[in-house]
Amino acid sequence: MQDIAILQARLDELLRIAKSNERKQENFQQYELALLQSTSLEQLLSIILDQHKDRFQLTEVTLMLYDPEYEMQRLITAKIDHASWRRRLLFTESAHLLNQHFSPQQQPRLMKYSPHQHAYLFPDCDELGSVALLPLVRQNMLIGSLNLGSRNPSRFQQKIGTKFLEHLAAVVSACIENARLHEHIKLVGLRDALTGINNRRFFDQRLSEEVSRARRSGSSLSCLFIDLDYFKRVNDHHGHQAGDAVLKQVSGLLSARLRENDVLARYGGEEFVILLADTSQADAALIAEQIRDRVAKSHFTIPSGKTLHVTLSIGVASLAADNDIEEGRQLLAAADQAVYAAKLSGRNRVKQAG
Repeated sequence: MQDIAILQARLDELLRIAKSNERKQENFQQYELALLQSTSLEQLLSIILDQHKDRFQLTEVTLMLYDPEYEMQRLITAKIDHASWRRRLLFTESAHLLNQHFSPQQQPRLMKYSPHQHAYLFPDCDELGSVALLPLVRQNMLIGSLNLGSRNPSRFQQKIGTKFLEHLAAVVSACIENARLHEHIKLVGLRDALTGINNRRFFDQRLSEEVSRARRSGSSLSCLFIDLDYFKRVNDHHGHQAGDAVLKQVSGLLSARLRENDVLARYGGEEFVILLADTSQADAALIAEQIRDRVAKSHFTIPSGKTLHVTLSIGVASLAADNDIEEGRQLLAAADQAVYAAKLSGRNRVKQAG
């Protein structure tokens, strides 16, 4: 009877383990399906950084991406308010920083947590017991590291669960790369092909978003409408290649003056527009004057080797509590009317909407 009881106990334990493994497998399949069905970079990162921790009962999950050209950071900044991920979504331009964990074999590393080795991968969590570092690889290139942390010192041990983690790393790698390419294609569609800055379509989207944000927060939002003076003469006298060269150089000067959260776009032809968040009309006019002065003092080189002097006129308008502008199209129209007034009054000057 005792032997039967022992066998029954062993059988019950095997059944318990089998059911547990079945639940784990089902949980992972659901997670994998969510990753593969994610429709945006934001949704994918939310699944990786938020859902992963809860679904697999982890203490911390971070993601470090190799981003030497700042491509991913630009994509994420343009699309996502990632303040809640600021210490969990990490970037590095150093290949060595990642390779030191995974060379020569690009395989998951499971080990006890070491503050000296792992603190920079888990900036806000210093009470970990064990960690799993998963290399994210595409086309034999290391593109990042998915980092899992647990307070349990025995949660991640060498050679335990590595096949599962290898599969997870492969799925996450493919999803990140696909999302990057998808967002890049969308972003290219919002770029001006000549100057490389944002185009009118992008500006119109951001104008609506920034107006909504300004109205919610009660902050000022200013718009600069910029028009190059006598630009037709450049094309007529020096050719369209010269005009293109001037437009590229002007866009570079405009970009250099702006803050990270400002929005610059080529609106059409020789017209540019700029949105200045949290900026009063008076401050925006000062910025516009600095831009006007800098362009007027610059020398623009054209393909023939000659240099040209170019000036521009700028109209300034603001969405603020003390005026009647309430919508994006009103803001843009007011700035457009102001630049028209600048043209009528002699060009190469700044005019504010009345």
